[in-house]
Amino acid sequence: MLWQKGWWETRRGFLMYLATMITIVTIMLYTREPADLAKWTSSLQTRATGWSDNSRQLLPLLSSYHGYVWAHWFKLTMLGMWPIYAVTSGAIFGAGSCPWMGGVTGAAGLFTISLPVSRRRVLLTHTVLVAVEMALIAFASSLMFPLVSHMTGERFPFGSAIVHALLLSLAGMVFISLSVLLTVIFNNQGIVVAIGLGIVIALFFPIREIEEFPVWNVNHVMSGETYFRYGQIPWLQLLAWIAIAAAILSLAVRIYERRDF
Repeated sequence: MLWQKGWWETRRGFLMYLATMITIVTIMLYTREPADLAKWTSSLQTRATGWSDNSRQLLPLLSSYHGYVWAHWFKLTMLGMWPIYAVTSGAIFGAGSCPWMGGVTGAAGLFTISLPVSRRRVLLTHTVLVAVEMALIAFASSLMFPLVSHMTGERFPFGSAIVHALLLSLAGMVFISLSVLLTVIFNNQGIVVAIGLGIVIALFFPIREIEEFPVWNVNHVMSGETYFRYGQIPWLQLLAWIAIAAAILSLAVRIYERRDF
């Protein structure tokens, strides 16, 4: 019952986000002209003088179709949009499961916690559902590149698309957990979303189209920079962010279980 309830609460946002991302990918794939890659390469060569030595060494890789897709999709588009979706989807928890929100939202939350299930199960069910939905968005949109690129005469490795989508989904769970935590603390969904989006924006800016994000920044893992640059999965950093997400979620569970309304 909780899974069905969670799906009814999140389905509109999920389907809207999924359609938006697939539409963007479709536009990228079918409006790109052969001259675009040449323009991209020329732009890279022009800007390379201001890069670090490490980034300049990547010029041949960045000039390829693989580099073009990574920079425009995984490094910019996905990092600019996916965390926002994760935050807003996580905040939906307050709409149907937090009585202290007040109004119609509070009434729905009162109904939820009156069900013969623990608060822990209510919160974890919603979080897992959102995590699965966000992973589906990452995979469905990203896998379009290897599946459709050959129709335009290009090739993007299927394995690379899977790894990038995994890194984004797993490290990005920290945004879902953070949103749920904020939801069980504050009495206003607007505040939750505003704080969450503020953190997303602070981590994303200044925009680094080519230069690496700092190692401490979750975007460093989510963008798959280490995998793209060196062909290695950053296991230590990935596990660290998963552990942080789990710790945040554990704190959210404790607060949700003890909070009165």
